[in-house]
Amino acid sequence: MEWWLLTFFISAILALFMPIVPEFSVLLTLLLCALLLLWVRKYRILAIAIFAFSWVLLAGQQYLTRISTNNINIALLHKQAYLVQGQVENIVQTKAGTSRFNFKISHWQGQKLAKTFIVRLTWQQPTQHLLQGQRWQLLVKLKPAHGLANTGGFNYQTWLLQQQIVATGYVKNDAKAKSVSAKVMHNKQLKGQVSWRQLLYQQLSLLLTDEPLSGLILALGFGERGELSRHHWQVLSATATQHLIAISGLHIGIVAMATLIVMRAVVCYLPWYRLLSKPWQIKLTSRNITFLPVLISGVMAWYYAYLAGFAIPTLRALIMLLLFWLCKAMAIKMTLMRWLLSAIVAILLCWPLSLLSASFWLSIIALTIIFITITRYKAFLTGTGTDTITAPSSIAATTKLQSVVKVKYLPIKMRAVNWLKGLLLIQLVLTLAMLPIAALLNYQLPLAAFFANIVAVPVMSITVIPCTLLAVIALPLSKIVAMFFLDLALFFLAKVWQYLSVIASVQWLQLPVSFQQIQLLLLVLVLCLGAIFFRVGYAKRLLLSSMLLLALGRSHLLTKQSSDWQLTVLDAGHGLAIVIEKDEGVFLYDTGASYASGFSIADAALIPYLKHRGFNKIDGVIISHNDNDHAGGLAQLRKQLSIAKVIANDFALLPDSVCLAGQGFDWQGLRFEMLSPSVIKGDKNDDSCVLTISDGLHKVLLPGDISIKQERQLLAMPGMREKLRSDLLIAPHHGSKSSSSARFLSAVAPQYAVFSTGYLNRWQMPSKEIINRYQALTTTMFNTAEQGMISFTFRLASPSQVSGFEQDIETKSYRADRRQYWYVNSY
Repeated sequence: MEWWLLTFFISAILALFMPIVPEFSVLLTLLLCALLLLWVRKYRILAIAIFAFSWVLLAGQQYLTRISTNNINIALLHKQAYLVQGQVENIVQTKAGTSRFNFKISHWQGQKLAKTFIVRLTWQQPTQHLLQGQRWQLLVKLKPAHGLANTGGFNYQTWLLQQQIVATGYVKNDAKAKSVSAKVMHNKQLKGQVSWRQLLYQQLSLLLTDEPLSGLILALGFGERGELSRHHWQVLSATATQHLIAISGLHIGIVAMATLIVMRAVVCYLPWYRLLSKPWQIKLTSRNITFLPVLISGVMAWYYAYLAGFAIPTLRALIMLLLFWLCKAMAIKMTLMRWLLSAIVAILLCWPLSLLSASFWLSIIALTIIFITITRYKAFLTGTGTDTITAPSSIAATTKLQSVVKVKYLPIKMRAVNWLKGLLLIQLVLTLAMLPIAALLNYQLPLAAFFANIVAVPVMSITVIPCTLLAVIALPLSKIVAMFFLDLALFFLAKVWQYLSVIASVQWLQLPVSFQQIQLLLLVLVLCLGAIFFRVGYAKRLLLSSMLLLALGRSHLLTKQSSDWQLTVLDAGHGLAIVIEKDEGVFLYDTGASYASGFSIADAALIPYLKHRGFNKIDGVIISHNDNDHAGGLAQLRKQLSIAKVIANDFALLPDSVCLAGQGFDWQGLRFEMLSPSVIKGDKNDDSCVLTISDGLHKVLLPGDISIKQERQLLAMPGMREKLRSDLLIAPHHGSKSSSSARFLSAVAPQYAVFSTGYLNRWQMPSKEIINRYQALTTTMFNTAEQGMISFTFRLASPSQVSGFEQDIETKSYRADRRQYWYVNSY
């Protein structure tokens, strides 16, 4: 059976590597063929493989066609505003005057939809107060689901797909925005429209007013992490304890187990049955009353999942728990690995796109490691000898009801020792095994993970999580009782948080690592764990080989130098962020935008890319001009990374020097030459730092946001045409009509041009007129909105070795070359 389950799992994974999703008819045919093949014994494995492969792709196909099945033209979706009706799906989070929420649309322009779909909306300076569960009519502007596409950054588009969100957009402040729920002005009727979860969230938020740890309590109680501050995330990331505030299997398991223990004590050991009449005693004892604790345990786990908004991780945990209880109830003997594989298959049948979730893989890996550890070190964890003691019959057989349970136990001291050994061993193995995976989240090796989790996990499990849930349960009944449990939770949480903050402040426990080093570490770890867990021959050889690989790999990564250099235009939305790399150095040209909401291109794209590449310090930053979409990320960049120098023409940016025509410098064998401005006039766009970068064979022109007027002034300067001629041009002002004049493009004569624009931006950049001008020069064009991050690698081969540009300039785009999968290029 394991082979069948494993085949299903592997085949489902393979479906993610398809570049496109086949048509519905093709997938339906494959599913029917798979069902028919199941009847042929020798083809069952093949049938399971085809079924799993088609099942995942079918889920993708349903997602991609959710809008079009309602006769809505996706290509025209962004062209106008639409009047929609629907329901607020989650608790609305408001920061800096901007609300964000998921909205399930049921009516479109007054017509009921054949299939509802979910969109992600923002509402700046909202004129209405939205609550989860309410139905509203809103005027919205939408775009198909899309996200920034950069190496090392968070893949927002894939996250939207996991959440079944097919479009994003914003609400227009308009008189048409109104509630379509019946009479929400009076509190009694309001409760009928607002979700129970929303009401509890509001009540708990009021009790936590001015409490510095309120964000953590709300995250533990409701799975809402919108109130967590940047400092909270920094401490959690540094200590690898993010999993503690994300309601998942750990939390659901804790609640289920705690409820089971309490209810078993009530059912089996308390003499409550004496209060019942004899007929009822006979009825209860004639049935398996011990099933009642399991049932109540499941109900409590379900309620906690509801409080968490039935997030996919909580639903996955419920599936695993349900499968476990079913096996127990039906007396089905199942190995841990078979149970895990069965749970995985059940999850993928319910939510096939869970394969795209990082939390899904973290859970599977963690459980696998725990099971292997338990199996490998079972004797060590349970102790030696047969020290089990059977309880006296006078205790176990007082009544027929109690005799259902046979009590076997170890001495308390031995049980405590075994528990401590198990905690230390499992936590140590988990920490070591998960280090490379944790490093992938922020490109830092959290060496503090073991010391943080060995304390935080048991304390949070025994005190904070149960007390938080009890506070939420008690809220509708008694605020005094709720406040009692809340105070307990805050007391223990404060102690844990103080401990974590101290550990997070130790700098040497945070080791910066690049993606290549993480890959090498993962390889070494697999070899080491394989040698430890599986007693195979040549274990010492495996360990020696892994140590040798580590030494050779580290040496190779630290000493590797090349005459080649790379320029990368990041997908920065409507903005610009360029990274120039040569040997072990890095230089930046512009840093993208930042917004009042706290979102920054530096955080979302630039810094993750630099860490992915292994850069922890920057040799220099050139800011073309002080517009937000070019300079907005500089402040955040300064906070997180060391910058040797900043060159800018606005003294508000505190530059080390300015950019003026005629200046230049050499860096890593490359020549940086500044062509404009001659004088800083206070005109932001035309004061842009026009820069060329040359290696003697290739040249790149970075013109910022200069206008046609400034282009003409450049062309009028003596000898400037020769200086302007370049192999690569970053299109001025994102491809606006105000730039890229025909004369200027003719002088530059670029082979490649890059437009750094936002997806379906309101300015419709690049302009069709400008695109035609580049096409007339047979220039190869790239657009970050369509292809994502664009990288150019310049190879310094001698002229005799190179016969054309194609051989010495290599181009790669994120969507076309690095991630050619259907879920990355959805629309």
